[in-house]
Amino acid sequence: MPISPPRAAGLAALGPRPRAFAGLTALVASAILACATCGPAGSGPTKTGPVEPPAAPPRLTLDLVAFARVMGAVAPCGCTTEPLGGLQYVFGYLGHDIDPQRRLVVEPGGLLIPDPKGPEAPHDEAAWAQAYQRAGALQERFASLGGSLVSGVGANDLSSPLAQEALKRWPLPRVLANSRAFDALGVVPHRVVDIPGADGKPALQLGVTAVHETSPEAVKSLGPLEPTTSAAKREVAAMRAAGADVVIVLVHGTRAAAVEVAEGVPGADIVVTGIPEGTEKARLGAPATRVGHGWVLEPGDQAQTLTRVRLSIDPSALAAMPGPDAWKIQPSAAAQAKELERLDARLAKFRADPAADAGYIARLEQERAALASAMAGDAAPAGAVAVTFEQQKITCKLPVDAAGADALRSYDAWVATQNQQRFAGVKPPAPAKGQASYIGGEQCGACHDKAEEHWATTRHAGAYETLVKVNKQFDLSCVGCHVTGFRQPGGSEVVEVAGLEDVQCEVCHGPGSIHAETPEKAGKAFGIRREAAVDVCLGCHTAEHSDTFNYEAYLRDVLGAGHGEGRRALLGDGPTGRELRAAGLEKAGGACPKQM
Repeated sequence: MPISPPRAAGLAALGPRPRAFAGLTALVASAILACATCGPAGSGPTKTGPVEPPAAPPRLTLDLVAFARVMGAVAPCGCTTEPLGGLQYVFGYLGHDIDPQRRLVVEPGGLLIPDPKGPEAPHDEAAWAQAYQRAGALQERFASLGGSLVSGVGANDLSSPLAQEALKRWPLPRVLANSRAFDALGVVPHRVVDIPGADGKPALQLGVTAVHETSPEAVKSLGPLEPTTSAAKREVAAMRAAGADVVIVLVHGTRAAAVEVAEGVPGADIVVTGIPEGTEKARLGAPATRVGHGWVLEPGDQAQTLTRVRLSIDPSALAAMPGPDAWKIQPSAAAQAKELERLDARLAKFRADPAADAGYIARLEQERAALASAMAGDAAPAGAVAVTFEQQKITCKLPVDAAGADALRSYDAWVATQNQQRFAGVKPPAPAKGQASYIGGEQCGACHDKAEEHWATTRHAGAYETLVKVNKQFDLSCVGCHVTGFRQPGGSEVVEVAGLEDVQCEVCHGPGSIHAETPEKAGKAFGIRREAAVDVCLGCHTAEHSDTFNYEAYLRDVLGAGHGEGRRALLGDGPTGRELRAAGLEKAGGACPKQM
């Protein structure tokens, strides 16, 4: 699919392509062909019989797939009940039921490098090495989209010299309207993408530009920025002048910034929000909403949920593409499936009721049949331009892209090899004089055998093995929450974890060397906590990594005979952590495989 940078000013002045003339020519040719098959006026059909009316030309169907910031994410943490994201599933989705010749993939910037203020931010040489490996894997798969990709520029792309190096090293077709500081990197104000018709010739043009919100943090990374609305207006006008039929503006900013552009730029048909706010929106995004002239999309970040827009266009509309006011919005496949489930439930209810109105049941059956036909693709789309908006969660239930799966296996193998070498023999600093060190649960169990027996029944006892099974035990993004005393004085390191594998006693109760030597020294002054406050748990049980965490419910699993039995009794009946997790897995449709 060809992709063009901004057209020359002279070309832009020509205005839209003369599609109306081409449509008129086709209409005249069709009329001549029809007359050629008829006899003299009034003579009726020729010997060959009545002429069948020509088949209606096929509708042009194309897909726009929008990302929010990906921030270097290639795979999700596997600890949630429904892990979202993953390079193999992203590209499995893009390669399934989407015509590669008639698609456009857009992302607003911030693709390669983690948020410098986020938990994945690299702060040392080893973390940057891993970030670069992820950036390379992302760029390789996204570059394979060729001309059907347009990318923006984000502040985290330029947040440090090392981040800027990634932007230079891994080029993509990037756009940015409110700064010209990155022209040397191939960044242009807008791009226009041709979508071919059935004959392979360009039938539709999609224009894409991007703006970055003008926050002080953005200016610090990107330099002076033109106001988003004025920059977007200029580039939208230029794209319209160059023949763009549908115009998309990527906003590297919050929904408020996207709404400002949607309301202030009448020619913007679709505006994409680049920075979802809050844990829920970061995972799932939010449904498309009508704002001003067009529509605002909100995908999830880290490729957890994408927004897909499918446009089905009648050929008659290609001569003068209608704007969003004339688009016929149709329900998504997910919405249709939910409605079908609702109809089935109502039908089951009324069929079981002898007093139910037979006419009402018949109408429900007709409604269900029509919906099932539409879901099967039997019903023709309505309107000159029929549009479907859908939020697509990226889960392990999607098709697998083999190249993406290979890239992830290669990444894990590289991390394991590099970090084993890098951290071999590296230990955390020794504790200060008079401070306790970590000794491991085996020594704790010498006196607290009943507590150790109970701990062995918990998920904490197998935490390290879950990483070993997927070759992630040396990954800096994972290991810290699966061992005891990670990078604490006298604790464990990436490789040096012997005796401190898993989430053991000392994670909750503190380092135990002093207490083990002199058991009577058991207070906080000697490093021992009798109970772990919720803050201790939240160090690892974050909303992003532990979606079913509830302090009291999880305590019901951790406490028991020989290990806080009295405290467990005070908690009383109620849901346990295992039950919450089981319910979450059931809602998600079952657990994902641990490894491809």
